[in-house]
Parts: sequence; C-alpha cells; structure tokens
Amino acid sequence: MRPRSVFAVATLLATVAVMSNAVVMAQTSKEWSQCSGGEGPIADVIVSGCSAVIQAGQDNPRRLATAFNNRGVAHKFKGEYDRALEDYEQAILLNPSFANAYNNRGVIYRLKDEYDRAIRDYDQAIWLDRNVPAFFYNRAIAYSEKQDYDRALRFNSKNTLALYGKGLAEMKNGDAQAGMADIAAAKAINPNVAEEFEHSGRR
Repeated sequence: MRPRSVFAVATLLATVAVMSNAVVMAQTSKEWSQCSGGEGPIADVIVSGCSAVIQAGQDNPRRLATAFNNRGVAHKFKGEYDRALEDYEQAILLNPSFANAYNNRGVIYRLKDEYDRAIRDYDQAIWLDRNVPAFFYNRAIAYSEKQDYDRALRFNSKNTLALYGKGLAEMKNGDAQAGMADIAAAKAINPNVAEEFEHSGRR
C-alpha cells in the first residue's frame, strides 16, 4: 500500500506543478498584454503590467529589455523622466543592441536639455538600425534645439524650426538677405512656424 501512496503523492505534486505553471503562463500572458499596450494605451496599466513581468523575471534578457523599454515609454508619457531614464538604461544593459531603447533614452536627454547626450544616443540608434526615420528626425530636432541649425538641416532639410532659427541667426549676424530668404522658405513650408518657434522657447 505504501508504494501506491508514494506514487499518488508524486502524481498529485506533478499535477499541481502543471496547474501552477498554467496559472503563471496565464498571468504572464495578461501582464504582457498590459505591458505592450494591448489593453489600451493607458500609462498606469502599462506600468503595472511591465512591472509584474519584470518582477517575475521569467523571460529571457531581450524580452525583459522590452518590458523595461515599454515601462519607460509609459513613465515618459506621465512626465516621470528620471524613472523613464532608469528603465531605458536597464533595457540597454539587458540588450545592448536595442536601437529603440537608445532612441527613447535620447528623447529623455533632449527633454532634459542634454542635447549632446541625446545626439550620441540617436547616433547609436541609427548605427544599430538605419531603417527607422524617427531616429534621424529626432537627431535633427536635437541639433536644432542646440541651435546647430546647419547640421540640423543637413539631417532633415524640411525641419522648418531649424530653417526659421537659422534665418533669425543670420539676420542677427548682419546677413539680412540670407536670413529673410530662410525665414520666407520656412514660412512657405509651414505658415505657423513663427508661432511654433516662439512657443518652442528657442527665440
């Protein structure tokens, strides 16, 4: 009778283990859905789902890097830039070839007015993946906000804020003809560029 009892207990434990794994998989699936925005682009839901995935620690480093990156995006939308920065840094540590994480970290640096650090991250993102136009666009914006208008326009010739800013700088330096030409060109592309430049704080 005893061997049968031992066998029964072993079978029961194995069944419980299978059921536990099934529950964990179901929870992880739901949490990944939240983390990826599958249940709506609500920042708090994304943070909650990604945090659960990260705390569980059951995924491989690349997938955990994605969870950190996604949580960073949610923190960014909540205006929690330092938390976002921490998450992007963790994502990069887990997956050094994660181009999007470099780009996203660059966005935070740009929002914190750390333009050189932002540009370095955009450069790295572009080096890892040259097929994402947003990386080039973001780098051009960073150069523009740094008031390096020539380089900004080299990377994005239709950056009207950079073109308008270049025109103002030329006029300030005494080259009124070139300045007026660049300002006119910027307004031809975007009639509201003057107002946008004013609100951008770069005047």
